[in-house]
Amino acid sequence: MEKKNVLINIKGKQRNAEDEKEDVELVTEGVFYKENARYYLVYTESEVTGMDGTTTTVEIEREKVSIIRSGSVNNQLLFIPNRKTTSYYNTQFGSFSVSVLSTEVGVDVTDDGGVVNVGYKMDINDAFASETTLSINIKEA
Repeated sequence: MEKKNVLINIKGKQRNAEDEKEDVELVTEGVFYKENARYYLVYTESEVTGMDGTTTTVEIEREKVSIIRSGSVNNQLLFIPNRKTTSYYNTQFGSFSVSVLSTEVGVDVTDDGGVVNVGYKMDINDAFASETTLSINIKEA
């Protein structure tokens, strides 16, 4: 599969430790391709996300999704159904540990695009931070 220019629509719903709810939506362009039976989605973050200067790569497998950020923010979040994973989030302001317990990992992706749904609970430095659902829709541009 050749690399394709795609339109990416990311919708997120989040509830934080204070029980405040926030819905966010990001529409951006990126590149989508397949390599070694995995799909990859790559896009550049902007000021809107607070991660200007960061490239995000979403590595998509049937039952595992990784979100890898590099640049002004460096981190890898790993989503595996019913598993807790921990990584370090490195920013210009310092580093902290981030743990995610995946409650949902749904992948419906083909060479033409598709949808990735992820639900998770996040702890920062071992304290509950948020509960989030993300839906990533990938369409040819």
